[in-house]
Amino acid sequence: MRLGEFDWVSTLPYNVGDEAAEFERCFVAQFKRAVLSNDHPTVNHLVVLLRASYIRLSVPVRIRLCQVIYELILHESLDLTLLWDCCTTLTEILSKDESITPKELTLDWVGLYSLIKAEVFPKAWHHNPLTRKFFDPSAAGDVLQELLPQVQFNSYDWQSAVLQLLYLFLPSTRLELNDDAKSGGKEIKRVEEWLPTIFSLWSFNMNTGSYNAYLMKIVTLLIIEHNGHLKFTTEQIKLVFATGLQLFNLPLDRNTTPLPRSFSNALGGTSIIYRLPKNGNLPVGEDKAATFAKFIIFTLQDDSPGGTLLQFEQLVQMIEPFYHPSNSGNWSGILARFLRQLSKELLNRSREEDKEDTKVPPSARLPRNIRRRFVISIRTLAMMLLFSKGEDLVSLSHSTLKYLAEVEPDLIFRPLLNTLYTAIDAVTETHRVISAIRALAKLASTLSNFALYPEGAQHVAPLLTLILPGIDVNDPTKAFFTLSFVADICANGVVLEELPVDGDVPIPAMSSGAPSETAGDTNTEEAVPETDMEEVEWMVRSSTAQFETWIDQYFRRVFMLTDNMSFNLDGSSGMVSFADIKLYMVTARATRLVMFQCSERYHPMIARLVTNYVDSITSLSALDGVCCIVREFASAIPESACANLLPLCCERIKEEVANGVGSVPSLSKRSTTHSETTLIWYASILSSLSERLCAPHILRYKDQIASAINLLLDNCLSRHVYKLACTMLGGLLSALVAIYPDSSDSCRSVPKRVWDDPEFHKNHFRYWGNHSPVSESLEALRWHVPSAEDREASLELARVLIVPRINQLNKMIDELSTKSEHSNTEKVQLHRLLSAITYGLRGVSTAIPPPEIQIGAKDLPDHIAGIDSTNGIPTLFKIDGQVPAGYAFTDPNSDGYKEIEEIRESIGKVALRAMEHMAKSNEDNVAIIKKLIIMAEAFLCYYGTDRNTYDSNKRARQSGIDSFAIDYSTCVIPRYYAVRYAMTVHEGRMLRNSHFIKINKLHHDLSAQLAHFCLSQYSEVRSYAVNVIRNVFYTIPKVKFPLIPVFLKELEDNGSSDPERMTGAVNALNVGPIRNLCRSNWGYLSKVALVLCRAQHEDKPTVKRLIRDFALWLAIFVAPPLPIQEPQPRTLELVNGLGDDIDPQMAAMIDADRARRIQEIDAAMSEEGDFVDGLIAIIRDAGTTWRFAAIAASYLSQLNAVYSPIGPQMASTFADYLTSDLILFRETAAINLTRLLSKIRKRSKNNCPDISINERRVILDTSENSNSLFQKQRYMDLCERALADYASSSSGSSSDTLDPFIDNPAWGWFAWPRKVKAYAPPPSGEGMAYDSIDPGSQKAYDAVKQVVFAEGKWDRIAKLFSLESSRPPESDVIGLNRIFLFTELFALFDLPLLETTWPSFERLARDFENPFSQRAAAEFIGGLLRGSKHWAKASLQKMWDKMIPLLTAVLANLRPDSIHFWQRGLHFAFARRDPRRFLPLLKLIIYGRPFDPHAETPFVEAAKLDFLRTLLATWDWRIVSTIVASKPRLFEALAHPYEQVRVSVGGAMSSLCSLEFSVTYPQVTMAVEDLARYGSTGCDYSYWEGTQRTRALIERMGSQITEWKADHVPSNEGASDFSRGSKTLLDFLLSFFVYSSRRLSIKSLSLVLPLVAGLQEWHDNEDIATMAKGLFHFYAQILCTPQLSESVVANILELLEDPTSTRHLIAQMLPLLYILTFTNRFTLSQEMHTRIVDTTVTFMGHDHVEVRQVASAALTGMIKCANSNVIFDIRRGFSAKLTKRLPRLRNGRQPKNPAAYSKLIPTRHAGVLGLSCLVLAFPYTIPDWMPEVLVQLAECIDDPNPIQATIQRTFAEFRRTHMDTWHEDRKKFTSNQLEILTDMLVSPCYYA
Repeated sequence: MRLGEFDWVSTLPYNVGDEAAEFERCFVAQFKRAVLSNDHPTVNHLVVLLRASYIRLSVPVRIRLCQVIYELILHESLDLTLLWDCCTTLTEILSKDESITPKELTLDWVGLYSLIKAEVFPKAWHHNPLTRKFFDPSAAGDVLQELLPQVQFNSYDWQSAVLQLLYLFLPSTRLELNDDAKSGGKEIKRVEEWLPTIFSLWSFNMNTGSYNAYLMKIVTLLIIEHNGHLKFTTEQIKLVFATGLQLFNLPLDRNTTPLPRSFSNALGGTSIIYRLPKNGNLPVGEDKAATFAKFIIFTLQDDSPGGTLLQFEQLVQMIEPFYHPSNSGNWSGILARFLRQLSKELLNRSREEDKEDTKVPPSARLPRNIRRRFVISIRTLAMMLLFSKGEDLVSLSHSTLKYLAEVEPDLIFRPLLNTLYTAIDAVTETHRVISAIRALAKLASTLSNFALYPEGAQHVAPLLTLILPGIDVNDPTKAFFTLSFVADICANGVVLEELPVDGDVPIPAMSSGAPSETAGDTNTEEAVPETDMEEVEWMVRSSTAQFETWIDQYFRRVFMLTDNMSFNLDGSSGMVSFADIKLYMVTARATRLVMFQCSERYHPMIARLVTNYVDSITSLSALDGVCCIVREFASAIPESACANLLPLCCERIKEEVANGVGSVPSLSKRSTTHSETTLIWYASILSSLSERLCAPHILRYKDQIASAINLLLDNCLSRHVYKLACTMLGGLLSALVAIYPDSSDSCRSVPKRVWDDPEFHKNHFRYWGNHSPVSESLEALRWHVPSAEDREASLELARVLIVPRINQLNKMIDELSTKSEHSNTEKVQLHRLLSAITYGLRGVSTAIPPPEIQIGAKDLPDHIAGIDSTNGIPTLFKIDGQVPAGYAFTDPNSDGYKEIEEIRESIGKVALRAMEHMAKSNEDNVAIIKKLIIMAEAFLCYYGTDRNTYDSNKRARQSGIDSFAIDYSTCVIPRYYAVRYAMTVHEGRMLRNSHFIKINKLHHDLSAQLAHFCLSQYSEVRSYAVNVIRNVFYTIPKVKFPLIPVFLKELEDNGSSDPERMTGAVNALNVGPIRNLCRSNWGYLSKVALVLCRAQHEDKPTVKRLIRDFALWLAIFVAPPLPIQEPQPRTLELVNGLGDDIDPQMAAMIDADRARRIQEIDAAMSEEGDFVDGLIAIIRDAGTTWRFAAIAASYLSQLNAVYSPIGPQMASTFADYLTSDLILFRETAAINLTRLLSKIRKRSKNNCPDISINERRVILDTSENSNSLFQKQRYMDLCERALADYASSSSGSSSDTLDPFIDNPAWGWFAWPRKVKAYAPPPSGEGMAYDSIDPGSQKAYDAVKQVVFAEGKWDRIAKLFSLESSRPPESDVIGLNRIFLFTELFALFDLPLLETTWPSFERLARDFENPFSQRAAAEFIGGLLRGSKHWAKASLQKMWDKMIPLLTAVLANLRPDSIHFWQRGLHFAFARRDPRRFLPLLKLIIYGRPFDPHAETPFVEAAKLDFLRTLLATWDWRIVSTIVASKPRLFEALAHPYEQVRVSVGGAMSSLCSLEFSVTYPQVTMAVEDLARYGSTGCDYSYWEGTQRTRALIERMGSQITEWKADHVPSNEGASDFSRGSKTLLDFLLSFFVYSSRRLSIKSLSLVLPLVAGLQEWHDNEDIATMAKGLFHFYAQILCTPQLSESVVANILELLEDPTSTRHLIAQMLPLLYILTFTNRFTLSQEMHTRIVDTTVTFMGHDHVEVRQVASAALTGMIKCANSNVIFDIRRGFSAKLTKRLPRLRNGRQPKNPAAYSKLIPTRHAGVLGLSCLVLAFPYTIPDWMPEVLVQLAECIDDPNPIQATIQRTFAEFRRTHMDTWHEDRKKFTSNQLEILTDMLVSPCYYA
């Protein structure tokens, strides 16, 4: 059983009956009734209830509910609130409920896909695609058929959206195929068939983060959900690892220009037009790291070559240096999270596979030796992070070690404990000490788990002793983690008791707990250790001898800490830091657990220590800490606490009171009188003591405590003193009548029967960390259940201590009512009475349940809505009343029940009298009014607990549980937390009952008084009252209804507004219950919203801002009421299958509910109409300020939803405000009018069967072989042939036999869908497309038409839309909202509107000097082009007749500050449109204004090319052949004298070359089958060489530039053809990295590689050298597929091996070769790696020192990527170079053979450099071969420079990187080696 499935109610000490069955019956009946009656508000409340309730329904009911909810989401007309709640509920059920499997629940993906595509789906499901698990696995083929045709990766706008859809909808579960299905063939798509297709998509673009992240998510989910039944090939694993390495974005060279991690179109941002999900929800870094980690863990299987384990070990070797604390940066966070996720997923997998009922097949389970080997690899990195500089990195390392220790504890604790012992002993490195203690606190539960790691038990006592000094008041952080370690050790079951030890230590045996000579040997560590349990147990028993001394020292340390806690937790002395509160809480928890977990033999010592400390000081600064200790003392050892402290406190209190202490009247929260210190000290101790005593001890000392309370209440007038007495009063009453776990049993790690067993105390260490299932650990839990004696005692205390004070209060109110002013003494006496009664009220309220009211069907929604489940409050157990909660008095007819109820009633009445009295004449007495507010809250809301108390207790009880790696798939948690959770469940039942209160006039009157105080002139009173009234409204929802008009009245303009009262009213309306009411009830929404929109009469800025913020927040949730619709047949079928059949009585109730809902909807629609009228009146009112008019407009915008009716008044208002003087109103009007016109068009198409537009759509079947349109070349050339036909036509029009228009730009790029939606060519004539209008929208249509066709309207619009922007023209942007407005207008009103608007905007377009006029004209033209989509042929011809001459003039007169407007406007006009729709405009751009490479007008010519690039950016592969056919003279401008033209030429050529690429499969099935034939990773689309034309162009460019280079003469007079052409070539190549997916860049560069490489050395022009270097930096960082990476590396190696390559070129290329090798380590073959290393090694002996040094740096990086065999070969080769020594030259003598000497120096330098590379490649570890290598280097120290300098630098770097770990690293060296190294590593002394 999972922990979340455990029935916690069964552990409570009272009978609850068959609650689960009753809940299921009631819930199913109510849910069924609500759905069938279309009662969506009730459905909403029940769905939220289902999500919050922890009572589990039966599996069949849960499955059916999931089906019903899913059907509601897909096919029912739900408002957005219900849609969101249904989605969230279904997601939570599917994520938490493992009992629902895909075999039992299958969901249809099609409806969900339609919702997501329509962009009405909540974002939660974009992040949480759990439904894919329940899609039919055989639907994969259908999903691919739908989504693969949308693949078009030339455009960034499509990439993330399509991948996100694939991620959401590809079924992830395994397809079980029987024999019949296997023979079925094509229609069933197993994952093995279509997985190569996914990897083929990967090859399109491997260098964009979000792109890679989604593909990695897809394959990771597949491997997880297949539970070991899916195997990945070596090629697939390597590709994923290569991608994962790139996600870390590691810095490989400080001088390298980082590669752009995303690419874009020349003009992007058209995703809004493409109608695909928005791209904002992309994975962040942590998601990427988590996904990669999951893939590694779930593909980990064995150590086969090419498997995950070997690839991971190689990855660890490569990234290890980036984990060291001295090498931190932006990459550190994702690396640390990656490590944490790896360890967490490994733990989850291990736990799952270790279960007896695991679903993982044996062949797929992780072998133990592989798991240990994997843990060793991770451990190395985690240990490096342990002492990092960043707090988050340290915390992540602790979590990593925690998870790993749960998997293989011996592998973690052996090295970790050595490190921690050393760190804690350090006194000079504080950060290491704190990190070590934090690590111990994190791993405490694992270390002390005897069953998991027996050797760890022997370290518990020594570590407790060692870290005890960490309880240091001068270092709160260290103290916090020290106490956390103590608390977690005790909570994990460690018993602080000395154990008997028999005999001497056993003969030592090899134990995993003891260090050995082979402790660091990886091969030895992989073996499963054998533990000598006899020795371990002896060591554990021996270590427990330290416990007694430790307990004594612990309490002394804690006393010292609390004595210096000089802060007051009530905040009276200033702000209390969160760190102080945390320290206080952990001190309490640790002390509590120590007392409970220590043996009874130590209780006298503890009692003596505590008593002596309490009686030794009376410092108020230590009061809170001491009280904390006393409370825990009273809980753990109540007998000793009472015997030692209670008489002492009572006696001291009597003495102080007898001396008159506390008699001075004071309302100060904290006493400032020194004479009261002793009284406050002992009263606080007594209060803390009585607070934790159980009822039996209270009964024994009841009279003494009651006497002390009476004494303090009767004689003390100091608030601090009598408050303590009031606290004792409430605590005594609650302890007598409440239900709670017995303090002697609640905090111990084992039940009392086990604790009392002598055998347990002899061997208690065997129970450490061995927690029982919750059912066993709580089975014998002792609860305090009120006895008859307890009940009688509580009544007696109430009679003695509460009732008399109620009478005194009544009498005092009578007396004060006759006085105009109150004396200070009277105020204090009044406050004292109120405090005593309030605490007494909370005490007696625990004894009885709230007076219950039976709820009818009509009242159900309000009461459910009143429960805010989102704030952690438990929801209903039953739907129609209270539940058992074990109250002391449950019989309403009993005398005790009546007496307590009478006391409560009298308190309520006296509270009301007091509130009325204070409200009438004493509103300035803030302290008393606040106490009255609290009293009213207690009366109205408190019945054993309330919202705030419940939340606070729940948080406190969960403190520290995160330190335990709890397996939530089991039902095992530490007993300490299980007891507290059970108590939380009990309190939740009491809280739930408080929502079913029978209210009367007294409740309403008290609520009205609270509302009055919400409007107080004093902010402190208002704040208290608003917080209380929020709680009251949550608890008693019905009391809010009469108060809402009171608050609204304060906001009305009555001529004398009060800003303070308005502030209170807004704050009161802004509480959660009223906000929720406004969201669900149109009657209140309209009233509140209209009042807020009119509340502009107050000038105070804070009030206005408060009103605006609330109004705008409320506007977000405004939605028009939906008409009642009958449920869909499928919904009816599923709902009728829930529960019992519908009987006549239920049918009648459903009919009544439906009738009621119809009335409610009718009333809501009427309210909406009135609301709209009111909003319009506000907007049109000349006296309304623009801010409040904008608020009203925002409400209208929300009401203008797709499904709402269209009113003519709203339509005309929006149309009128297009000419508002305020830009905010114009933009709002444009947006809303666009939405309104879109609704009219859609409704007309749906509701008018004879409308012309419906006849223009055609569906083309791509499966028909006769349809030649979908052949690749035929479709690519379609636009070219159409334009040629149009251009050659004498009439100026194209042929009438055009193929249908296909607007979707993605279809056909990768594959064609089964059915293609197309549009027939425009019909002849001038008929309007929308010749019929929806009858329900006709009036709105006429209203808009009347406005837009009004005379002079468009002159005004044109003038306003062309106003000067606040931004300069070059940074101004085109207005999409206005483009969309024009689109809708021209689509609906057709040619007549063009005739009306053309003169106005033609004037703007011809105003060439004004950029803002050009912007407005571009918006107009863009909207006109998009809106004319369905115009008839004659109308289109008239449009073109007007537009072409105008655009010809515009394009001829463009300016730099206006060209981008026209580019963007045309780009949006062309998006998602077939290019053949714009043949006249294409003819103008392509043929009408040809590019002239020899013209002397650079801007004009560059503009021509920029417009060509606009066409390419919009239509890419569909327009390339058209532009190529026009034969643009781009090559002739290769060396154009103007840079602006060259940049455009380079960009245009790169676009033409790269966008030629397309795949174009006729069908998806053919694509999947074909790609599978290429192998497991599919087809490598990155290896594309371009077309023959492209290759010829690049070669021609290279040849031309080479010729120019030969003729180039350096000159200062100007640039040559060579330099200009080189820049163009570089622009051409660099464009691939910015505007495409970089497929062509790699192959293109290889054609001119020598030429471009040489440009890096071109010193005549620094720009050329910089661009060439940047190009190579990009080139080196590209992640390539295996085929392409081999080709790229081969090209670079050929360049390096070319004898003509200069030393400068070699020095520049070698670092790039290393980067390319590192980036593509997992895709390059071993043979290529060997060749790379060999080539680099050859340069180690180069004649020039700088080449050798660069080669050594490159080789150092390559060694990090090398395996052991390569390292051995490198070491052997370079060692051989040192065999021949240099002759010693003394006294300046020359060598005998200078030539041989000179030749030997480079050879030995190469050897030294090579060995240095080996040392520097492993900066933080010591491989076995390194000591010998270091000795070899040391022997060469006497060689001349540069050899000596190289050795010195190597040893300096070695010393720096191994300084922190040298105490461990030196163990790897022999004594002789250390002696040699000492001279090299120790700095020379000046005096030596």
